[in-house]
Amino acid sequence: MSFWPSLSVRRSLKLVFVLLCGGATLPGCAVPSTPTFISSDVAPRDRTITVGGTAKSELVPDEACIEMTLIARDGAMSKAHARLYESLTPALAELRATSGLIVEEGPIRYNPEYETDGHAGPPRLVRHAATAQVNVRTKDFGRIPEVVGRLAARGLDRVEVVFYATDMAAARADLRKRALEATHTKAKAMAETLGAELGEVITITEGDASMGRSIGTANYLDRGGVDAAPDAPAPPGAIPLFTTVGVVYRVK
Repeated sequence: MSFWPSLSVRRSLKLVFVLLCGGATLPGCAVPSTPTFISSDVAPRDRTITVGGTAKSELVPDEACIEMTLIARDGAMSKAHARLYESLTPALAELRATSGLIVEEGPIRYNPEYETDGHAGPPRLVRHAATAQVNVRTKDFGRIPEVVGRLAARGLDRVEVVFYATDMAAARADLRKRALEATHTKAKAMAETLGAELGEVITITEGDASMGRSIGTANYLDRGGVDAAPDAPAPPGAIPLFTTVGVVYRVK
């Protein structure tokens, strides 16, 4: 007489394997005191939905930084330094006495300047240059020509004006919030359309977040490809902002 394993599959998906071995029939196998059970639970698969959201905005600059470089040259480094300060000191005093301006003074830099004869000869030192950068910040863009004009006769060498927004961090946070709101609206609509119910959030990821340098025709055309964007076009000089998010929801 021999014993065979008894195998049963139940609705709970538990597989029970009972092995009974008789010592007389199978002398190489000892009879255990209790049956051995091996079970395997198969968990139901989660149903999820992954939705991405995009938001776009344009931020109008509210402050400008006028970056100006003053320069003085002389055959001796000490004289170039002295000539620079002859122009720099009164220029800074005049700017700082003007209300509504924030004046920042950078370090003095020194550079030797060389010339060549156009042939194979070594370059020849001809003079030294001393430079200083002065930044002036203002919220009144109409005063930019006035500020530049004040330094034009004091050894002004280069000028660059940078426009920016002082509430950039708050604007980016608001843009991220609008992208998440658009994502949730899309996910809810998609789940309801497919006869499902939106569950809890599983994961949230933030994708690309970019800032452009200028507004162009493409910024207006791109509005149709994002989930959240202002209705009115931005004025010239606005700073374009863009961000994306991704959310994975559980659906019931």
